[in-house]
Amino acid sequence: RAEIKRLHIKQGSTSIYVTHDQIEAMSLADRIVIMHEGVLQQVGTPDEVYSHPANLFVAQFVGSPVMNVAEAKVSENASAVSVTVGDAAAGFEFPRALLSQLNGHAGDQFTLGVRPEGVLVRRETAEGFLPVETQIVEPLGSFDIVDLKVGSSMLRARTKSGFVSGAGEKVYVRIDPSQTHFFDAASGKALGVRL
Repeated sequence: RAEIKRLHIKQGSTSIYVTHDQIEAMSLADRIVIMHEGVLQQVGTPDEVYSHPANLFVAQFVGSPVMNVAEAKVSENASAVSVTVGDAAAGFEFPRALLSQLNGHAGDQFTLGVRPEGVLVRRETAEGFLPVETQIVEPLGSFDIVDLKVGSSMLRARTKSGFVSGAGEKVYVRIDPSQTHFFDAASGKALGVRL
């Protein structure tokens, strides 16, 4: 990959490179065209397709580990907006701006997407953090991927290496609203929420 990129920069010419390897595409490209079953899904820079996927296919194709995806329900009470993942007993607090960006569809089912780095984990309780249990810890050298049980759903979080000692540990989790994506549950199309 490094040699191909070096040659591309040295030549200074437009190149088209076809690959099924999303890591290769992200590392080599100035612009990426993502296709699925012969249909164009999204065109953009590596940062655009990673940070603002057009639909669920792109969201789960780009990025390693893949984006967490779960059914979610948005509700409102007098003091807050809450996003409940699957059948969890409690929801995550979100800014009230979420309601206007979802065009007043509070109460409707959506598909929530959040990358592992957008799942924030703490050892102590804090405002906005919910208690969960760790399931699996994958040590990957400089960081770990930790599976967290939220209701019957699993969310994967990226933590510093050794932050969680193993399965069964109680930790506190919050979803970073600025790193959260909402998709139409039926079509999979991104709803363009930016918090």
